[in-house]
Amino acid sequence: MAVSYTSNIYTQERLFFIKLLFRWSGSVWQLLWVDFIVFVAIYMILAAIYQNILFDHPEMKQTFEVTVKWIGQIRTSVPLSFMLGFFVSTVISRWWSTCMAIPWLYAPSFYSQAIVDTSKAAKSDIARKIRITVLRYLNLSWILLMGEISAHIKERFGFWRPKKREYELTWQKRIDLINGDTKVQKYFGALVTDEERLAFNRSAELSNDTDLSYSPEYWLPLVWATRLLRRARNIGLIADERAYLFMVEMIANFRSGLGTVWTYSEFNIPLVYTQVAVAAVYIFLMASLVSTQLTESDFTNPRGFLYSGSGVSRNASEIPDAVQILVYIPIIGSLEFIFYLGWFKIGVCLLNSLGKDKADLPLTDILNSNLKASVKLGGAEDTIFPNGLTDNGEPEEQQVAEFLHSFDFNGVHAHDKFGSAEETERQLRRALLKRLQGKSDKGHAKLPSLPDGSGKSTGSKDSGLQSRMDYLDLNATAKLNSKSGKHQQKEQQKKLKAQMKQFDKALKSNGAVALANSKARTPVVTAAVEPAPPPCSPTADGSPAGTGRVARPSETIRSAAEMLQDLTAPEDIRLWIEEEEPATAGETSQL
Repeated sequence: MAVSYTSNIYTQERLFFIKLLFRWSGSVWQLLWVDFIVFVAIYMILAAIYQNILFDHPEMKQTFEVTVKWIGQIRTSVPLSFMLGFFVSTVISRWWSTCMAIPWLYAPSFYSQAIVDTSKAAKSDIARKIRITVLRYLNLSWILLMGEISAHIKERFGFWRPKKREYELTWQKRIDLINGDTKVQKYFGALVTDEERLAFNRSAELSNDTDLSYSPEYWLPLVWATRLLRRARNIGLIADERAYLFMVEMIANFRSGLGTVWTYSEFNIPLVYTQVAVAAVYIFLMASLVSTQLTESDFTNPRGFLYSGSGVSRNASEIPDAVQILVYIPIIGSLEFIFYLGWFKIGVCLLNSLGKDKADLPLTDILNSNLKASVKLGGAEDTIFPNGLTDNGEPEEQQVAEFLHSFDFNGVHAHDKFGSAEETERQLRRALLKRLQGKSDKGHAKLPSLPDGSGKSTGSKDSGLQSRMDYLDLNATAKLNSKSGKHQQKEQQKKLKAQMKQFDKALKSNGAVALANSKARTPVVTAAVEPAPPPCSPTADGSPAGTGRVARPSETIRSAAEMLQDLTAPEDIRLWIEEEEPATAGETSQL
């Protein structure tokens, strides 16, 4: 499997890249060390031949030097970087697509647990068995396909095909090997039953295959799973048709992922392109063995003389020892070897993502994870659920109540910066008071009078609505006089707040609250601020006008639901939240 290394990278460490560079497991050094030793050995042999043998034969020495210069000039004419980059990028793209296409059973297990269920205790065990069976079919389908294309799965279950025909495995033997796997027996006991063996046998007969030529189709268990889900829908273990179609679509996506993996394994990158990439890389490296050799001209000055300790000379034996050592070390050639061959071998290793290399996909670990998730998640027992979420046959309302009672919800808002619900309610009431006061100050609203004590409205068809508005905004018919003192204005505010408290109590009540028996709750407003109407003109309720005060008749408050419906209707009440300003500390203390 691929080696994980990102968890050991800490970018705050200044020398973290050194640890990453000299890591051995899964590194380029582990991949190239044998090839690199061969490359260095061949380079040193050529350097020794040139320094010790060809120097005594001028013609051969000159021929070697000309060859080095010529190869050095033409080897860069091949666009190796472009060819190799395109090849490796294509391989890595296929490798990642294969990795993403491999289906996992976490999502099917999760959704089957949520969808295939029932509230009846008598059928809860049947629902769990159906979930386990569906997930068992998905695991069987996964193993049947991966056993044909993955080296990891073939080695695990022993599916290797020997060269001699008498040792080949029949499809029945492969089924036995699947049931005999350690992890399969741990989680499921067996993946294939005797009845399912007969179904595979009938499929082999329909395709006219023998026991050796027949390979169980990976999609056949998926068909069984969809048929079983249809049965579960018919007996009421799936809520509705949309949930059933969702599960069928999930199985279809599972099959699509398996089909994509099979497609990538069967249809490879064209062989001719792979051969061109291999030939180009190795020819380039062989050219590097010759073109990076250090010749005599590389140690001379522009005039062609060798540097020595006592002066200049053309004798190669007088080259300093430090320079002679560099002749046998392929510095430039080693860099080219690591870059190009390492880049190429990465693509070669990823070319077969279902193989057994360390960079290949860990299908064995994925299978173990799928088996565990199918049983622990999809076929979850009640023991892994807390009390209140189990299928013990008790009423669900009682279970939910007991389950929620086990948690202390009072600590949820312990650090709430926005305050509690009570504080929010008080802020809303302050905002409503200020809104209604602003309407009274501007004098834009003039509402009809309240209904009389008998409950009959004296206004129009909207008199009930306006009476509730009048109940909230008692100052709407009595405009505050700017010449009156602050004392009268405060008195009006106190009375208005008292009426709001009564309104809050009415909202909290479940039915109509009759206030006829309590005269203290009868809304009465003194009109000392507003001049009284003329003696000859009647008031809005038909009674003669007084000169000192206007007394409103007692009223019966309707239910809280009706009052709330009336309040939310007018436009000026619905928009009060948008125009509200924060309340002062004085108003908070009063409330």
